Amino acid sequence: MLDKDKHLKRFDDYASGYDLSDGRIKLKILHTKEVCKVMEKITDSMELPQDTADLAWLCALYHDVSRFEQITQFGTFIDAFSFDHGDAGCRIIDEGRFLEDQTEEDRQKVKSAIRYHNKYEIGPVGDAETMLLCKLIRDADKCDIFRVFACEDMVDTMGETTDQVSREAITDVVMESVLAHRCVVKEQRKTGLDKWIGFLGFIYDLNFPESIRIVKEEGYYRRPFDETKFHDPETGRRVQLILEDLEAYISEGV
Repeated sequence: MLDKDKHLKRFDDYASGYDLSDGRIKLKILHTKEVCKVMEKITDSMELPQDTADLAWLCALYHDVSRFEQITQFGTFIDAFSFDHGDAGCRIIDEGRFLEDQTEEDRQKVKSAIRYHNKYEIGPVGDAETMLLCKLIRDADKCDIFRVFACEDMVDTMGETTDQVSREAITDVVMESVLAHRCVVKEQRKTGLDKWIGFLGFIYDLNFPESIRIVKEEGYYRRPFDETKFHDPETGRRVQLILEDLEAYISEGV
């Protein structure tokens, strides 16, 4: 049985080495703990073997471990302006020996899931359990990203204020992607509103019914849209079209 308390202390000790007065640091600590809770809900719903559920929980605890160094060095969570935080997380896990009590095989499985958790798609992995871990951490992470999107400071998380976004438009290729039920390619996003819509696209990449149930029950994904009055009527119409299509998709998946 995994000693979760030991790993939580290991994580907390590492995070405490950074500026805990920085809201962005605190945001990532809270996000990590919430992703662990979501992961437990998902794995419990699937009745997975305990060993697999434990590895999935480790993926959740360490998936964003590089974010603290990222914000400290570069002042941003945007990988394109700093480093790939999935790849960097694997390096930090090795350097910090966070998984030293796991077998080499299990360490590689967890690191593979962390390496691919932030990629547009999962790359080649070794076996079925590793692929399952990749899908689980991607789902658990996305589920809590909607809470972050709705509840945390918009400038810290997105880089733009809500007022700025309310005056922007949706790029055509971004709208086409979500209406085709695809994730949005980051490089195709041109506006802050494109980033908001890109988050909605995450729902189409969820792998498990429990993940969709959590997203629907919490409802965080649509809160920023419901609280924003878009200046351009056509933009408001397009946002509503996307939300209506998304609601129909979620209802079918629950």
